[in-house]
Amino acid sequence: MNEQQKTVALEAEVVALRKEVQRLRSRNAELEDADRGLPDRLLDALPSLVYLLDLDERRYIYWNREFGELAGGGGGAAGPLRGDGHSSMFHPDDIDRIEEYRARVAAGDSGEQATVEYRARGRDGGWRWFLERGVALDRGPEGPGRRMLGSAHDITARKHTEQMLERSESLLHGFLEYTPSMMVAVDVEGRLLLVNREIESYYRMSREELLGKVVYDLLPPAASASIRKANEETAAAGRPGASEHVLVYPDGPRTYLSTKFPIRDAEGKLYAVGTVSVDISRTKQAEAERAEMQRQLIEMQQATIQELITPLLPLARGVVAMPIVGSVDPARAEQILTTLLEGIAAQKAKIAILDITGVKDVDARVARSLVDAARAAGLLGTRVVLTGIKPQIAQTLTTLGADLSGIVTKGTLQSGIAYALGGRRRW
Repeated sequence: MNEQQKTVALEAEVVALRKEVQRLRSRNAELEDADRGLPDRLLDALPSLVYLLDLDERRYIYWNREFGELAGGGGGAAGPLRGDGHSSMFHPDDIDRIEEYRARVAAGDSGEQATVEYRARGRDGGWRWFLERGVALDRGPEGPGRRMLGSAHDITARKHTEQMLERSESLLHGFLEYTPSMMVAVDVEGRLLLVNREIESYYRMSREELLGKVVYDLLPPAASASIRKANEETAAAGRPGASEHVLVYPDGPRTYLSTKFPIRDAEGKLYAVGTVSVDISRTKQAEAERAEMQRQLIEMQQATIQELITPLLPLARGVVAMPIVGSVDPARAEQILTTLLEGIAAQKAKIAILDITGVKDVDARVARSLVDAARAAGLLGTRVVLTGIKPQIAQTLTTLGADLSGIVTKGTLQSGIAYALGGRRRW
């Protein structure tokens, strides 16, 4: 190869080397650009709001795509925010809170974190809740931090849950404070987990003093045993139940109707028994009074009926008559005897007429009752006149061999009255 050929070959090689150098430089530039854009792409992919704020100039230096879309701008450092990016973005009632938060960040040490919750207008125009954390950057040796890095994420769902819980707690508080019933919850060992004002009033202790104590230790033995048994039965059954308990107050005992129910945790495990107790003392007293009135009324009715079915009629001085109608059972026979003897004593009767015209049947029992009544009257010095004896009744008395000695028998009530009135002339 001559010199000219060598020269041409070297020039070709130099050209190739320059092209390779250029390609490598281009590739290196691409890699550098890629490296520089990687943080931006990562921040834009985050669902949180990320921004960098110049605290002195109150100017946003950087914001990611999520922040820019919420505020009305794009991602990165380019593009204006909607309005001034402040008053138009945040809820008016939260502006002062945000300003105070940024002042805390600026006054803190570099890297020291502060938090704030605020409302910002969402893409749909409605207000969304955000929790933001911020740190100061590039803090000067004597002045506040010049820059602030902030990161916020949407906590609207959590805030709604908290508001619902607060509302539930408010409702529960209202029931606990103002219901006239006793409301209490105890764990499986009987320790008080929840009490209301009525419970505080009964034990004369504050809520703070009661919570954590074993309720069975605070009650008299009888009430403690009764309530413990009911709680254990409810826990074992795993379903609501009702029972009555008596609690003693300074003015006397009161009866409570207690509805008990199991309380379970999120996994379905029973950890407490709840109780709502209603004072039914007045109801129980009213029921007892009604029962007593009903008993007295029944007694009065029975007495009236007995008087109607076994009347003792004074016919003349020293003469009484008792018409007997219907069937005679042992109870009525006893009533006949009692009424007859009491009437004889009260009227000082010498003659008593027993009229059995209306008696349906006379068997051995009825016959013995009539004979017993006559003998008892005879012991008081009274003669008994038995009237209204039908042929079949006479046959029954004869068959039974009833001893009718000392008893005057007449076929009709009229003849019996005539006999009694005639006998008065002989007194």
